[in-house]
Amino acid sequence: MFRKTLPFLLLFVLFSFSGAWLLATYSAADLVLFVNGHYTAFLDAVMPWWTDFGDGGTHIAIIVLLIVYAWRTRRGPARWGWLGFLGFALPSLTSQVLKESFFNHVPRPVTYFTDTPSVLHHVAGVELWTYNSFPSGHTITAFSIALTLIYLFQPRRVWAWTLVLFAWALSVGYSRMYLAEHFFRDVYGGAIIGTVMTYASLWIGERTQPRRWRRPADRPLA
Repeated sequence: MFRKTLPFLLLFVLFSFSGAWLLATYSAADLVLFVNGHYTAFLDAVMPWWTDFGDGGTHIAIIVLLIVYAWRTRRGPARWGWLGFLGFALPSLTSQVLKESFFNHVPRPVTYFTDTPSVLHHVAGVELWTYNSFPSGHTITAFSIALTLIYLFQPRRVWAWTLVLFAWALSVGYSRMYLAEHFFRDVYGGAIIGTVMTYASLWIGERTQPRRWRRPADRPLA
C-alpha cells in the first residue's frame, strides 16, 4: 500500500516537517492573518466555491463516479466502492468525534479576534463559524480524496498526478484559512488525520472485502 503511493507519502512527510516548523516558528494568529490578509478580488470570487471541493458531498459524488468508472472499465466496482466508502467514512467519523467530543470549544478565527474584528478580511457571502475549529474537516476530505484516487488509479505518471492532487488538497486547506474559517493548526491537523485515516481505511478495506470482488490481477498469489 505504501509502495503504491510512495510519491504521496514522501510529499506528506515533507509537508509534515514543514508544517511543524511553521507552527513552532509563528503564532496561530500570525499564520492565519498572513494568508487571510493577502487577498485579491479574483481569490474572493474563487475561494468560496473552491473550498466546497472539501465538502462531504463532493466526496460522495466522487465515490459514485469511481463505482461507475470501475464498472465501465471492469475494474471491480464493488471493490472500488468499498474502498471509496471507507476512505470517506472513517476520516469523516474521526473528524466529527474530535470536533464534537474533544475540541468543540476551540475558537475559530472570527471568535479569536472578537476584540479586533477589523484585522480579518471577510469575503462577502461567506458565513463564518465560531467554534469547533480543530480539525479542518474540509482538509481531511481533500487529502482523503487525493490519496484514494492515487491508490486506486495507479497512474503511469504517478509523480505528476500526485503533485497535482497533493497541491489541490493543500489548496483546499489554504482556502479554509483564506476565508478565515480555520487556523493553520486546523489545516495541518486535518491533513495528517485525513492521510493517516485514509491509509487505515485502505488497509482495512483491502482485508475485509470478499475475494470475489477483486480482479484476477489484483488477487495475491496463494
